[in-house]
Amino acid sequence: MSAPIPPAREPHYIWNENQNWPLAECASGLIDTLCGFVSPARDFKGDAIGHAWVAYKSKTEARIAFTSGAKGGHVQLSVDASAWVRAEVYVSGALVLRAWVEEPWEEKEFWPDGADGVTPPDGDPPGRISKRGRWLQARRADFPHLPETGNPFFSLEDTLD
Repeated sequence: MSAPIPPAREPHYIWNENQNWPLAECASGLIDTLCGFVSPARDFKGDAIGHAWVAYKSKTEARIAFTSGAKGGHVQLSVDASAWVRAEVYVSGALVLRAWVEEPWEEKEFWPDGADGVTPPDGDPPGRISKRGRWLQARRADFPHLPETGNPFFSLEDTLD
């Protein structure tokens, strides 16, 4: 995979826009929020079935481990110098996907490397996570390394009812 390239614009964080918190602090807070979605550990279903939990967390980085079928991996989260949260997905030790996460509203949005970061007026960003972390959706056209299932979106949701 190529060198990391954050989106072309600054990230949007609700805390910065409403409370003037520094962008790096907002990014650190977003890592806390993302880790909170799988703490305690959660099972997930959808285009993949598995289990996820926080394996490591500090102020500026975290590792969310997961198992899915016979494969295991992790999502490495870190605050980038650009103030975006970099999320790198590793499966069986190999980097398979990189995304850049922000929190402009209650939903979290994520973008592929080098994206312009502009959401069309009548559309959604390439990737979204619900405000409570109950589901995740990514457009395969923007993230071609996602497993193919015949659907234009890759989707996961937790198993809580």
